[in-house]
Amino acid sequence: MAGHVTAKLKRSLKAFAVVGLVGAVAVFLARPFVPFGRDEGPLDTTPPAYVDLEADGNSLAIPESGDGELEDIARRPVEAVLQLGSGEMLTELLSRAGVSAGQAAQAVEALFTRIDPRGLKAGQKVTVTFAPSPYGFGRGPFRQVSLAADPVRDVAARWTGSDFAAIETQRQVTRQVAHYSGTIKSSLYESASNAGVPLPVILAMIKALSYDVDFQRDIQPGDTFDVLFEGWYDTKGKLVRAGDLLHAGLDLSGTAISLYRYEDPQGQSDYFTATGENVKKALLKTPVDGAKITSGFGMRNHPILGYSKMHKGIDFGVPPGTPIQAAGDGTVEMAGPFGAYGNYVRLRHGNGYGTAYAHMSRIAQGIHTGRHVSQGQIIGYVGSTGRATGPHLHYELLVGNTQVNPMSIKVPTGIRLAGRELERYLAHRRQMDQMMASIPSATHIGIGAARLGRLGN
Repeated sequence: MAGHVTAKLKRSLKAFAVVGLVGAVAVFLARPFVPFGRDEGPLDTTPPAYVDLEADGNSLAIPESGDGELEDIARRPVEAVLQLGSGEMLTELLSRAGVSAGQAAQAVEALFTRIDPRGLKAGQKVTVTFAPSPYGFGRGPFRQVSLAADPVRDVAARWTGSDFAAIETQRQVTRQVAHYSGTIKSSLYESASNAGVPLPVILAMIKALSYDVDFQRDIQPGDTFDVLFEGWYDTKGKLVRAGDLLHAGLDLSGTAISLYRYEDPQGQSDYFTATGENVKKALLKTPVDGAKITSGFGMRNHPILGYSKMHKGIDFGVPPGTPIQAAGDGTVEMAGPFGAYGNYVRLRHGNGYGTAYAHMSRIAQGIHTGRHVSQGQIIGYVGSTGRATGPHLHYELLVGNTQVNPMSIKVPTGIRLAGRELERYLAHRRQMDQMMASIPSATHIGIGAARLGRLGN
């Protein structure tokens, strides 16, 4: 029995020894490795990775991770910038942003006390602002809608605690004069645009020059242009809104045309030539925008009848639906269907002149016999009614009741300044010339306070 107990005890001791040895090895392998060597420091020295830099007085600026920053972000308002869709109302945009119908209606009503809703166009950027979420994620209640009412004014409808109130903010801009010039390669429009002239100024140039210039035939590659205009610039020198065209000049193969904006003592403004003649003629040279002559005045082989026939007008090839303007002030002599002419309008102007417009898709509302019209007023729209192979405007100029070539006759001019008024204008013209000479091309300078006072805000 004693032998049996002794054998059992030996086995237990042996097992404990094995377990102890395995445990010692595990502890040794798990401890940090500290190299031993003749040149090493004391064994109780803290390894470099664990040095307390703050206690050592050599602390590094380690950026804080995120709790404070995340809390700051969570406290900020939540903004969403959306674009107004084609035909979309502002209330619909707010609904798309997650605003309730009631709040959207209140905000828009407040906003429209400062802006004209008809001025909102597709693509308009609108900022919708929500309060921060009390939970640290997502967003809270709707608080504001804001947009740029125009290049110098921002308008918002902001929640006051009981309703929405309109708020208007003026941007920091200055009114300056800009000067651009360049060489025409293909068209005035393209070359001026490439030079940096804003679109509204280019269109104003074309309109003012169109009384004397046939843009299809008169302009050649190598001709030059010169333009002076007002603009509103922000603090970074960026143009935020173009103002009045002050001067437009063309050099057409050595023939110079210079036009100046002039305001008379009564506050009426218009464009005049260098000699003081109003650019407006009794009749426009081209009664449709973007017109290209497809058939001139004279004998031609008629495209439908198939034989030579006198073409007593000029055909302008333009897309269907293009508005047709009255070439001058006058009275409607006839308006309606007229045989091969299709839908037709004939106007009687002063000094025995008349104009006729044929093949219209439709005649403008209110244009009827006896009605007075003004130069540039829309009288109809391009079409292909009557005897026509395609959409175009057939335009006739009449002296008495006889058709004449609109491109060969010189029509009466408008107002010509004289006397003291001419002296005043010539002094203004010299001032504009000096300003152009002092401003290098493609730059702008501030306008003096006195000039600002005369030109208004």
